[in-house]
Amino acid sequence: MKKLITIILLLFTVVACKEENNPFNKLKEATDKVKEAKQEFGNINEIVKGAEDLQENVEKLAKMTPMTKEAMKSWMPESIGSLERTKYDIGKQMGIANISTLSMEFKGEDSKRIRLNITDGAGNGASVISMFIMMKNADVDSESETGYERTETFGNQKVLIKYSNPKYNNSSKFSYLVNDRLFVEATGFAMEPEELWEYLEKLEIEELLSN
Repeated sequence: MKKLITIILLLFTVVACKEENNPFNKLKEATDKVKEAKQEFGNINEIVKGAEDLQENVEKLAKMTPMTKEAMKSWMPESIGSLERTKYDIGKQMGIANISTLSMEFKGEDSKRIRLNITDGAGNGASVISMFIMMKNADVDSESETGYERTETFGNQKVLIKYSNPKYNNSSKFSYLVNDRLFVEATGFAMEPEELWEYLEKLEIEELLSN
């Protein structure tokens, strides 16, 4: 398993390198290493599939134009249901040039709160979200006394969930891709996964791409 993790990290590293290091030329070699690992680990078919798709998806995204600040501001909602937007930041999360990012926080009168981060995979953002592009086909399922981590489908959307039960943190964190371009990370505090998804559906995040 350590070898597999190392190979996956290698894929992420070569894609995240600066352009002058020609990461796309190295990506095929890293993908081949993942295929070789399949001979040793019998249950990584989905990760291998993600690795095979990675180069094509990243190159496609790299050629796209990132969303503008104006487009993001015109989309931003003032509220989600009973939760009011209390703050937002545009383009401050990554510290990397030419990556469009949006962060917002919504709060209710009770303890309910949602923290939302959206990263546009277009342009330089392709390297940032490349790891999740590769892992999106994997099935995760683990559980402990603190909560669980698993992949589930809500509507037509596949989501990686990290849930902490009320005894520990009582939070639900979602990570997923919208239209294979927008990487969404949303954490709902004092709410179950199903409730967090209800709020996220109201946002209609895919509309960002039509602005």
